[in-house]
Order: sequence, then C-alpha cells, then structure tokens
Amino acid sequence: MRHVVASSLKFRRLVVAVAAGLLVFGITQLRHLPVDHLPEFGPTMVEVRTESLGLSAEEVEQLITVPLEQDLLNGIPFLQDIYSESVPGMSSVVMIFEPGTSILDARQVVAEKLAEAAVALPGVSAPPQMLQPLSSTSRVLTARLYSDQVSAIDMSVLARWVIGPRLLGVPGVANVSFWGQRDRQLQVLVDPVRLHEAGVSLDQIVRTTGNALWVSPLTFLEASTPGTAGFIDLPNQRLGIRHVLPIRTPQDLAQVPIEDDEGGAVIVNGQPLRLADVAEVVEDHQPLIGDALFRDGSGLLLVVEKFPDASTVEVTHGVEEALQGMLPGLQGMQIDTSLFRPADYIESATGNLVGTLAIGAGLFVLALAVLFLEWRRTLVAAAAVAVSVVAAGLVLYLRDAPANLMLLAGLVMAIGIVVDDAVVDVDRYAARVRRGEQAEGAPVWRKILEASLEMRGPALSAGFIAVAAVVPVFFLDGQAGSFLPPMMISYVLAIAASMLVALTLTPALGMILLANAPERRESPVIGWIRRGWERGLAPFIRRAGVGYAAIGLLVLIGAVSWPLLERSGSVRLKETDLLIDLRAAPGTSLPAMNEIASQAVAEIGALPGVRNVSAHVGRAINADQVVNVNSGQIWVSLDPDADREAAIRSLDRVMAGYEGLSHDVLTYSEDRISDVLLTTEEDIVVRLYGANLEVLHSKAQEIRSLLAGIEGIEDPTIESIPTEPNIEVEVDLQRAQQVGVAPGDVRRAAAILLSGLAVGNLFEEQKVFDVVVWGSPEIRTSVEDVQSLLIETGTSGLVRLDEVADVRIAPNPVVKRHESVSNYVDVSATVTGRDGDAVVADVETAVAGVEFPLEHHAAVRGSIVSREGSSSELLATIAAAAIAVFLLFQSAFTSWRLAIIAFAALPLALVGGLLAAVIAGGTLTLGSFAGFLALTGLAARTVILLIKGYQRTERAGATFGAELVMRATRDRFAPIVITAIATLVALVPVALAGEVAGLEILRPMAVVMVGGLITSTLVALLVLPAMYFRHGFVAERDTVAEDLLIVVPEAEPETLPAPASGS
Repeated sequence: MRHVVASSLKFRRLVVAVAAGLLVFGITQLRHLPVDHLPEFGPTMVEVRTESLGLSAEEVEQLITVPLEQDLLNGIPFLQDIYSESVPGMSSVVMIFEPGTSILDARQVVAEKLAEAAVALPGVSAPPQMLQPLSSTSRVLTARLYSDQVSAIDMSVLARWVIGPRLLGVPGVANVSFWGQRDRQLQVLVDPVRLHEAGVSLDQIVRTTGNALWVSPLTFLEASTPGTAGFIDLPNQRLGIRHVLPIRTPQDLAQVPIEDDEGGAVIVNGQPLRLADVAEVVEDHQPLIGDALFRDGSGLLLVVEKFPDASTVEVTHGVEEALQGMLPGLQGMQIDTSLFRPADYIESATGNLVGTLAIGAGLFVLALAVLFLEWRRTLVAAAAVAVSVVAAGLVLYLRDAPANLMLLAGLVMAIGIVVDDAVVDVDRYAARVRRGEQAEGAPVWRKILEASLEMRGPALSAGFIAVAAVVPVFFLDGQAGSFLPPMMISYVLAIAASMLVALTLTPALGMILLANAPERRESPVIGWIRRGWERGLAPFIRRAGVGYAAIGLLVLIGAVSWPLLERSGSVRLKETDLLIDLRAAPGTSLPAMNEIASQAVAEIGALPGVRNVSAHVGRAINADQVVNVNSGQIWVSLDPDADREAAIRSLDRVMAGYEGLSHDVLTYSEDRISDVLLTTEEDIVVRLYGANLEVLHSKAQEIRSLLAGIEGIEDPTIESIPTEPNIEVEVDLQRAQQVGVAPGDVRRAAAILLSGLAVGNLFEEQKVFDVVVWGSPEIRTSVEDVQSLLIETGTSGLVRLDEVADVRIAPNPVVKRHESVSNYVDVSATVTGRDGDAVVADVETAVAGVEFPLEHHAAVRGSIVSREGSSSELLATIAAAAIAVFLLFQSAFTSWRLAIIAFAALPLALVGGLLAAVIAGGTLTLGSFAGFLALTGLAARTVILLIKGYQRTERAGATFGAELVMRATRDRFAPIVITAIATLVALVPVALAGEVAGLEILRPMAVVMVGGLITSTLVALLVLPAMYFRHGFVAERDTVAEDLLIVVPEAEPETLPAPASGS
C-alpha cells in the first residue's frame, strides 16, 4: 500500500486526470447502461418440446417422452436433474444442468443426442425441437394483430411467414409465438360412405393426394423421393430444368385423377374419377390447440420472448421499430403493443430511481459542504465518492449484461462505507497537514502519506469484515439465494473500488487541494453536536451503570421489535401489468374456455383503472405454456395512476363469480419466480418413484396410513393425478378377425378420419403449406359419430368402429409427470404441535420400514426437510462467517478482549434498523436484510477505526484512562458524525419516497440503514468509549503481533517532492 500511495502522490496530476477521464467516461457510458428489473435467476436449463397433435397424455408419454428421456437424454454430461411433462398433444422434457455449466455446452450435448431422435421415435409427431434459451422473465412484449379486411387465415400466414421471421432477427429476441394462429391448409375431406359408393378406398385418396404434390413426408409414396429436374447442355449453353407445380388452390387439387392400385387412373364411364367426385377439397386451418381473445374483437396474440441477459427495454424498442417498419406492407392490419409491455415498468422504475438518487446525491454534497464548511475538503470527499461509485458501475457495465434493481441496490448498500472512506481520509489529511504546519516538521506529502497508511490498515480489516459478513448470502436458497448474491457482488465491488480510490485519487487530490489550504474553522453544526456529545459522554465514562443501562435498553428494544416483524423473502414489484391464471375442470373444451375467457375479458375491461385486457387459452407452438385447453391466462394492463391494490381486489371479486374456475391474480414476475424457483409448500412430502402407477398408489395408501399414526402429522393426503374423459377405442381381436381387419388398420383409418394426415406440402411464394386428408366434419362431431365411424375391411366392405372395437368414455390422465425419468406419486402432510425435525425423523424411520418392489423407492422431502438441509448449511456458514469476523477483529486489535467488545457492539448498532423497520410497516424484506448487512460492515468499520485510535493514542504515550478515551474519541468524532449525517441525508429521499416503482428493494434497505445509522453512531460515540474505558485496558499486549501490523515508515525516494505552491 505504501508504494501505491507514494506513487499516487508523485504522479498526482496524472492520477487526477485519469480519474477525471474515468468519471466522464463512466457517466457517459452508464447513462446508456441497459437496466432490467430482475437479474437472471434461473439455472442452466434446456427444454426439448415435441408436438404430437391428437395423442393423449398417456400416448405422448409412451411413444415420445419415455424414448426421449430414457434412451436419449438421461445421463448426458453435466446433467443434474431431468423432468418431463406429457400433456395431450405435446411432450416437454426439461434438463437442469450443474451450476456453472455453460448454456452453450449444455445445448451442444443435448443437440448431439437429439440427432438420434429421427430413428428413435415413432412417426407420430413432429421432430423434437430444442427451444431457444430464454431469460428468467422471458416475455418482453405481448401485442394484438387484428384487421377488418384480412381473414384470420391470411393474417396467420403473414404472422408465420413475415412477422415472425422478421422479429426473430431483432437482436435479443429468442422466440416469437402466436396464439390463435390458423395456418393455411388444403384439406381433402372424405366420407367413408361416399368413398365406398364410388369404389374408392381411403388409401387411394392418400396416395392420390400425396403423389399429386412435389414432396410428401410419407415414405411409402413416390412423392417422398421427387428427384431433381436436372439440366441439358446445348453447344454453347447449359439450361436448367424447373417444374412448376400447377396446384395452388383447392380447385386445382380437386381436378387430380384418383389412382388405382396399379398407379393408373380410376376410370368411370370412360372418364377419370377426380378427387372432387368423391371428396370435398377446401382451404381451411389446422385443429386449434389454443386461441386468443380480446374485449373488442378477434385477432392474433403475438408474444415475444428474449434471450438471457438481453435488455428488455432495448429488445422492446427493437421489436416495436420492426413492427412499425412492416406495418405499411401488412395489408390493412393493425398492431396494438399495449397489452403487456414490461418496458413501461422498467422505464418508470428507472426514472423514479434516478430521480430519487439524484436528489439524495445533491443533498449529500450539500451536507458535506455544511459539515466541512470548506470547499476543498468537500470537493475531495465528493470526488472520491463519485469516482468510487462510477468505477464500480463500470465494472458492472463491462459484464455486457443489463444492470438491474439488485445490482443498483448493491451500489447504494455500500454508500456508507464509500462515504466513510472519503470522509475519514480527508479529515485525517487536514489534521496532519495542520499539525505539520504548526510543528514545521516533515513535508506535506509525507504527512499525507502517513495519514493515508494510518487509515488504510484498519480500513482494510474492516473491508474484510464487511465481505465476511455477506458470505452466508451465497449459501441461501429460494428467492433470497437468487436475488441477494448479485446485490452482494456489486456491494463488494463498490467497497473494492472505494479502497482503490482511497489509495490513489484521495491522497492525490488531498495533496493538490489541502497542502496550502488556509486554517479551517469547525462547522457550527459539528460544533453544536460536539458540545452536546461531550456533555452526554461524561456520565457514560464516570458511571458504569449508565453504559450498561444503555446496552440493556438497546437489547430490550431489539427484543421487543423482533417479534413484531413479519419476514418476507419474496420480491414484489409494483408492476401495472397483471395476469390471471385460469384453470377449468379437466376435459373442458376449447369453445367452452373461449366463452368463459371472453366473458371475463369483457367484464374486466369495464372495471375502473383497466387500460387494456386480453386473454389466451391453451397454448401455442413453441410458446412458454405447457398446458391443455382447460387452462388460460388473462392479461390486464392498468392505468399508471390506478389504485393497484384496489384493482387486484376488483379482479379477484370478478373471477370469484365464475363457479368451477380456479384463478390466481399475480404479476408476470411473480409467476415466473414461482415457476423457475420450484419450491415445496407442504411441510412433509413422501415422494414414491417407480414405473408401475398401480404399485405406487398401493404403497402410497400404506404410507398414508403410517403417517397418520405419527404424532404431529395432520391430514396426510395422496396427491391424485387429475384425469379427464377420453374416448377409448380397444379393438376386439375376434370381432376384427371375422371381418379381416387388423388393430393397426383400425387405428390408422381412425387417425386419418378423426385427426387428419399430412400427405404433402405446397411451396408458394417462400411459404410452405400443408395438404391434409381428413374426415368430413359431419362424421366427427360427437361420441356417436366416433362409434359409428366406418372402417374399410379386408373384403372391400365397411364396418362400424363399435362393431370391431369397444368404444367407451373413460378417465385418462391430464398430465403425466416424470422426475429423474420415473413416475412419482406424492403423499403430503402438515406438521402441527410438534418439532418438525422430530416428525421428519419419525417419517424417515417409517418409510425405511416399507418394502418396495424392484425399481420402486421413496424419498422424504418437503419444506421442513428443505429448511432443515439448507438451514444447517446456512447456520454452519453463518457460524464460520461470525468466527471469521471475530478473528479479523482480534487480528486488527491483537487483543481477544477488544475483539469481544467490538464483536458485541455490532448487534447493538443494528437495533435502530429493527425499530425503523417496525415503524415503516413491520415487514422484513430482502431489501431490509441487505440493509442490515450494510450496517454490519459500516459499524465494524467505525468500531475498528475508533478502537485503533485508542490504541494509537496509548502507544503515543498517553496514560490509559478517561482522558485518553475522551481525547481519542474526540479525534474521531467529526468523521463519524459527518459520515453518519451525510449518509443519512443521501438515504432519506429513498426512505421517504413511498411505495413506488423502482424502489421496492431500496426503500426498505434505506429505512433500515437510516434507523441503524442513528443507533450505530450513538453506540460508537457513547457506549463503545464507555466499554473501552471499563474493559479495554490490557496490561500486557501482544507486541510481536502489534509490531507486525504497525506501519513502519520507510525511506522515501528523494524524487517525490513536496507540493509546490498552488499544487
């Protein structure tokens, strides 16, 4: 440190110039720093989706999910956990990778395995798709596309082939999905009766339609290998050959002649039999898996999602610019981007935050000017604080990721230590320079050097203590473990930047501005406070009971305040965009959900304060929802001036009027936090794993009985798998054999007639459209239609489906979930009236006594188990951090007794924070917790510098006693008070700003810090001197250790001159 400070003094003008450049560059760059509301809080994750329209959840599980997760994806490198969900029509496999795994590495190993899926999966689905990596809060914009002139199909064509690809080209956009999309299809609609009357089979229709096109995905058709057209060489020219498909419309396709079994045309009455003669060829859209609803008409719902670490505001602006650029060519379509726009909240929050901090900064500088009463010291201290904060901000800027509320809160959290660094050094420089002039001793530069080194040693110890105090944060789980570490990182960066500035810029500025400064006079404010303090300190020194009474009072205040505080570990932002999760009974149809959601949208849209409202039901291709059509979300955008809490109550009241519909009103951030940070709400959960669900349910009954007999267990329940009614078709082999039909023939024919079969594609104007053979709508509208569905027999006849198969309504699972490639069933219970750890021990003993068949087992989990595991790890970390803090105190003082005094002073200094939190509302949030950590670091710094001052005074020859304590405390009085007042003034605007957007984390932090600064200052100036006077005398000191820690002056190079006049 000596070399760094000496070099800074020698090249002081260069140091100041570099600092000024850094300040200007930093302010310029930080003005354009992208800001988000939350950091990335999700683990490294890869999701693989497979669309399989028409398959039930059980079929999706058997045919897609199990082959994917068991044969391909399980066991890949870096994999930590694997989960899957199989819902009707879709499989989702989510892989969580080990902490620290690069997302690129994770995607690489998954992509290698997915390359094998083409041969590992049956041909009942689209190819598995690895979704793009998404931000934890991925949705950046929801917009409505609507038109009075363009049909829904044409609008969907533009959305899929024009709007989507363009938006995917916007930097930061990861995914674009459309609810209510109706893809254009050419559909050949057949009726088995009409085909039979014409003597045409269903296979002939499939072959004819597929072979009429250039390309077909059906490998048994000739169109699956269309070949290339080739070229011819003329004497001087090569001519390529290109075939132009004449089929563009349903009318074109309807003219295609039907193939017979030998590949020729079917001739009837001397004329080829056409598709139009036996089927209806139309243009329509695919079966819907979801839809979009609005309060004033129809349209498409556009959802844009972003990559991790992409700026929400920048991506939003980029998307809006792209949409505006496309609007003239969208044939009368209109776009409304006000449905959900989180950039509004971020821009509002940033404005509130910057405005409040600007007011605090102005008040801070004003407070320094009043308390120093001299422009030179004010300038040095303000410059040191500004450069420290800007330097830490630049480090965050160079991360190439958006700043967020947590990172900014960490910078504010360090303000006390940064201010104290500057104030202590400036005060010490001024005092040394003044004493140097009076004694006419060493040159000014040496005095500044010695003053800097005198402060830096204790400050370094205090910095280590501040860092040690926040180490346990990195071992938290849940929301605290996701959101507090980024805050602590910026906090530590600010402390490190402040230390660097104190070693370089502060001494350089001090030498330039303070060397020839005139004699200063004490600020009247400091003088007035000092006189009151001197009168108040005397009783603490003279009478031991006063000091102990003060300690007792602080302990009492803390003991009374703590039970009055509610703890909240969740992050709740004042967002004006709300969502309502809707869940109807399993089996609810899409038209029914559309009707319910449409009524709710209209009713909500009429509420006061609602600016816009929309809804989506079911899901969209590659969207962020893994649900069936009985689920949906209503998105409500409130006016910025609306009463948010009243609006939430109104929304709850409206939705409560819909019987049989469960709902939750929350913000998108809360929804994503609950989805990404998976938590178990039940006290105890016994999760049974295995392949056979019947065995799992049987063992679950046994375990529920065991749990019911354990003291403290209440209401053990088995989590049932929700079911919905399905039409089951089970072929009777004997009846099928009698008519010459195989089970596979029945399934394939029914699949074509009821679900449709894509037989080929049309390529037109850089777009691709499906051509589908499907049953006529009239034969697939009811259960009776399915029962009477006509299947072709081996004898060229027709047979009803219910004549060869049992067709019945039966319950089927709505969703099949796997964890670690295994089915599971949960038995959950609540714990009451007994210690949770004891109950868990009894549950584990009971479960261990249950015998399971091969490949089946159970695990005990739940919130109590999670808390027990995380709490024991956290308590061990806290204990280690506390020991580290204590040892750092001992290292700083070389005295166990003084270390105990200093360590005991820390909790006393925090009491004001508890009391302030009670007065401010009685809730301890993540911001409050961060405020206590900031107070711990600042209080430790104050204690170390004060006690080191006592030790220096004693080493200088003063006799231990009241006079020594008074004199040393008086020497530290001004910087302690100036730091406290300046920091208080800077934080007061934040604490008094109210519950506004952008200050959800900072305000509770500021409240705690304001209250804690008051008590920590009183403890430092009244209680600690009294305790040092009573217990600080050490007859024999560890002189060896002290000699190692004392800064020994070294010979300085003669090239470091004393400052010249005016420098």
